[in-house]
Amino acid sequence: MRLSGIFAARIWLMHTFTQYMYMENNTRRAVPLSGTYPVPQEESGTRSLCQECGAPVYGRPDKKFCCDSCKNRWHNRRARSSRLFRMKVMSALEKNYRILSDLLVRGTDKVEVSTLGQMGFDFYHITGYRKVRKSAEMWCYDIRFTVTESVVKSIRKVEYL
Repeated sequence: MRLSGIFAARIWLMHTFTQYMYMENNTRRAVPLSGTYPVPQEESGTRSLCQECGAPVYGRPDKKFCCDSCKNRWHNRRARSSRLFRMKVMSALEKNYRILSDLLVRGTDKVEVSTLGQMGFDFYHITGYRKVRKSAEMWCYDIRFTVTESVVKSIRKVEYL
């Protein structure tokens, strides 16, 4: 039986642009080349899972994420804790600098440690420290001050060349 005309061309096209996939039960199934293909199972039967959502990962064997959005979410969550820590430290330093700048504007050269603490100054967040005899010299950016047991004195702005 010989086919002719449009019907024969259609059969020829279908045969040419069709790939056959062998299934697990050794049956043959036609899969069109232009469509999507079912992904064959790996040889070992194990497939890596996405580190963010737990979905199976297709593609390279060393691939860790199923899509770009999962990859971005994972990396952003991983960096969040260090970013929050930096923000807290910078906020504390800015608050300390603002308190010292206000004291300088008022012309205050000496203040008690307890008063400075009540103003919200945090002695654990400074940018420089040096032990000098019985006192400590500290910096908060370009403001230098000396701390003794009960008094903060010599508050001054350091001029750099």
